[in-house]
This record gives sequence, C-alpha cells and structure tokens, in this order.
Amino acid sequence: MFVLEKIAEYAKDANRKAVIHGDKVMTYAQLEHYSNAFADYLLKNGSNKTPVVIYGHKEEQFLPCMYGALKAGRAYVPVDITFPADRLEMVLSDVAPEFFVKLRETDVAVKEGTQSLSIDKIDDIFASYKGGAVANENWVKPEDNCYILFTSGSTGRPKGVPINRANIENLYNQLISWCDIEAETDIITNQISFSFDVSVVSVYMGVSLGKTLYTIDKSMMETPAALYEGLGSSNLSFWVSTPSFAELCAMSEHFNEKMLPNLKRFLFCGETLTHKLVDTLHERFPNADVVNTYGPTEATVLVTASLITREMAEDPKPIPIGEPLPEVEFRIVDDKGNLLKSGETGELQIISDNVGHGYYGRPDLTEKVFFETESRGQKKRGYRTGDAAYEQNRLYYFCGRMDFQIKLNGYRIELEDIENNMVKVENVSRAVVIPVMKEEKVDYLAAFVLLTKAIDGPKLREITRIKSELAKLVPAYMVPRKIVLCDSLPTNTNGKVDRKVLAAQL
Repeated sequence: MFVLEKIAEYAKDANRKAVIHGDKVMTYAQLEHYSNAFADYLLKNGSNKTPVVIYGHKEEQFLPCMYGALKAGRAYVPVDITFPADRLEMVLSDVAPEFFVKLRETDVAVKEGTQSLSIDKIDDIFASYKGGAVANENWVKPEDNCYILFTSGSTGRPKGVPINRANIENLYNQLISWCDIEAETDIITNQISFSFDVSVVSVYMGVSLGKTLYTIDKSMMETPAALYEGLGSSNLSFWVSTPSFAELCAMSEHFNEKMLPNLKRFLFCGETLTHKLVDTLHERFPNADVVNTYGPTEATVLVTASLITREMAEDPKPIPIGEPLPEVEFRIVDDKGNLLKSGETGELQIISDNVGHGYYGRPDLTEKVFFETESRGQKKRGYRTGDAAYEQNRLYYFCGRMDFQIKLNGYRIELEDIENNMVKVENVSRAVVIPVMKEEKVDYLAAFVLLTKAIDGPKLREITRIKSELAKLVPAYMVPRKIVLCDSLPTNTNGKVDRKVLAAQL
C-alpha cells in the first residue's frame, strides 16, 4: 500500500520528521518502528481480522496504531475523546473488536473477547519490539477495509462508513497533484480529528509525500494565545481544514502572511466556503492558493478540487465546490431520478471508484443511498448524496442539504440560502440559521451571527440593522425572528459548526 511503502522509504533518513506535537517530535524512522511493533503484536496475539478501535485524540501513539493495524491486515476505527460514552459504546457494540486501544481513560465497558490496550501497554509494545519490517503480504489487500468512520445517523445511532484500500488508492491517484506543492518547508496541518474523514488528506496524502504533520490539538484550539503562538512557529506550507477552523484563526488580524510566511496552499473541505473567508485569505495571504473541495465520507473524503480565483470570489454566486476529479462522474437528478440540464438544481449523485460499498452491518441503510450503474463503459458504484447542487460552465455549486429545506407558514425555505445572504450584510462574518420547533413544526427561525468587527453601541441596534439589511436581500418570511450575536460558534468533532449545541441555547 502506497502510504506504508512511503513511510518505510522516508524512514531511511533517521532525522526526517513525521509529526511535531508541541515540543515532541516523531521521526519517520520511529513511525516505521512503532507501526511495525504494533502490527507484530496484532499478528501474534490476534485470532481474527476484526477492526481495531482506537480511542483518543492526537496522542503520538495514535498514528503508529493506525498504520500498524493496516500492516496487520486490519481496518482501524478512530474514535475521538469528544464522542460521548454512549456513542463509544455503540461503536464497540457494532464493531465487536478483538483489540480496543485506549489512549485516554474511559469507563466504557468492553465485551468478553475484547483486549483493552492502555497507553502504557502500547508504549511497552513499541519499546520492547526488536524485529524489523512486517512482511507486506500481511498488509491490507485492495478489497480490505482500511478504516471505518462513524457518522451521525438520523435515528440517533451512528452509521459506520467503511473505506477500503482500493477506494483510498483511487483517491490518491487523483488528488496527489493537489497536495504536492513546492515550498521552502514541507509541513502540513494535523488539526482535524482522526475520526473525521478530512484528516485522510494529511494522514495519507501528506505522509505519502513525506511531509511533517504539525499537530494542533483540542487544548491549543481552546487557548487562542497558544494557538497563535504555535502557528507562528510552525513554518506551515500546506493548510488542510474545514472553513470553520480558518475562520476561527482569521478572527485575529495577526493571522496573515507574516505569521505564516511559507504557506503556499489552503485546502478546504467539509463545509461551505464563504466569499468573506476567501476574500480575507486572498488579502492576507496573497502568495497562497485557496483550493475548495467537496465530498461525503461515503465517497472517500472528497471528489472535487478547484483553485478559487479572485474572479470566482467576486462572482455573486456561491463559491463553487469545483470540478469533479478526473475519474468521478456527477449526475444532477430530480426527485424522480431524471437527469437535469445545466443550471437546474437537483440532487447530486456521485459515480466513482471512490464510492464505498455501504454502511457497516446496515444493508437496510445501504440499499437506500448506494447503487450500481454504468459510467463511461464501466461498472461503477454510485451514491445519492442528499445534497442539492447545480452545474454551470463545468463548475458545480452546492445549494445545501435536501434535508435543510424546511417549511415555515407554508413557504419552503433553504436555511443555507438565508445564511449565504446574511454574510452579504455589512459586518456579518458568519451566520448559522436554526429552525425553532414547536409541536413538531417550525415555529420561527433564529440566527447565530459572528461579526467581522466588534460594535461600540447596543447589540439591539446592530441586530435591527442586520435584519433591515437582510430584508433587502430575501423575502420577509426568510428574515430570522431572533438573531444572537456570538463571539464564537461551537464546533463538533468534525470541525463543523455544531447546530445541535446552538439549537439547545434557544
């Protein structure tokens, strides 16, 4: 497998840095040794090939355990510490792992037959290993799963999305050119939780190119002074994150080219990229590219990539999610499955070898959204995204989730339509619109707003101004009844705005 082969290659240089985390450094030689040690332990102590569940955050043992699982022919299931205990229990129940790696303490009980490996045990495995490389015939095969990520489900039970080696290798072949940049240094962000699929860009693409992963953990993000101090000394050349994290950083005027002089590229995925963030980055980082991508977990992280030009940023249309990667086919269909014409909005379907084979142990859910079809003369997997989109001049534009459509007083409203218009209002940096329910229907709309600049006068006056300006852009029934001015927006494990937390405040 490409990433495992590359780790072994880079390990020949004893000083080549793989991960920087605070004042700790892991070299590629150590990463190779530790992952071989863990793989050897799994091969000698395991009796089956069930996935390895790894619970933790950004501990230095996390990556070696992930790669070690792959070397032992097993998938891994990363679970971040921000997962509540009941969700972790659901994951353990669904996976029934033979090995459960606990890099953080948890009181969650494990079933009989599951070996719990504490962080001290993992360190002992790393330290006591005297062998060499694990033979590649033990590694995951093209049809084997590499990882399973559990995403939120509409029923309240998370859904496991398995992605196999062939899926990842297909992504690698198409995405690698977007990750291989010339820079004075080769340092890439390692901020996104391993339980969120965007981390794959750093963990697979970044490592396969021999970059150094600069770790930004939860404690740094909760302490702005530590975050900016860390960024200032990071020498980052390649930025990978959700737009929300970049917006958080951009709240400081010091987040600019002077802080990160070697930064050559921003790559965003996971959320809508706004005009305001693009404008800010173009202004503060004039020598850095801004790349927007799009893709669901079910289709191996991302299926588009496009350089966002200043011309695109000046266009009143939303920032495009870009063009499909070379092997990917997009279809825009109506609610009956009929293909729509250019410019018409419908549900986006993805046809690609990036598309996984369904949900883990859930054939009922798999049947609803995964399908097989023919594309360019070959049999391909397809996925119904539930995302509304349209195509124009070969670029695709995201119009929100189909399930973000609500009805209020008989009017059908796209919540993201309101959000996109609110950020056009002067001094509004970000807006999240939440439907407030009463007796199982939408009673009114509320908006949580981040301001570009702090205000001197009363909040009520600013809120009234925002409503007045928004009313010039959307019909009156789309103007939120309640607007809350915020200093920050809460994010979930995936780095996206946590709408559930916001809704609980209403």
